[in-house]
Amino acid sequence: MTITADELYLSTPGEILREEFMEPAGITGYRLAKAIGVSETAVGEIVKGKRRISVAMAHRLAAAFRTTPKFWLNLQRDWDILTFDPASIGDIVPLVEAGADVD
Repeated sequence: MTITADELYLSTPGEILREEFMEPAGITGYRLAKAIGVSETAVGEIVKGKRRISVAMAHRLAAAFRTTPKFWLNLQRDWDILTFDPASIGDIVPLVEAGADVD
């Protein structure tokens, strides 16, 4: 059974950025943007869940908050997987048998 985003409250990577990193440290979107060399719009869109965290952004955030790029990319990947609608890709016929060795 798959749990959908509607059935479970999920925090976007931007919500985590804001609630766990920016707000506790008193960091505004403007201050973060200036510190990491991006536009305030870019930070604002991430915080609002309207922009994904790219590899470059993950490196910038990691440097600013002393985390790792993997931390930010994993948040984004998990969000993408949990909010993706598999029905959107239609039916796909498997090309190999389950458990088959694939090189």
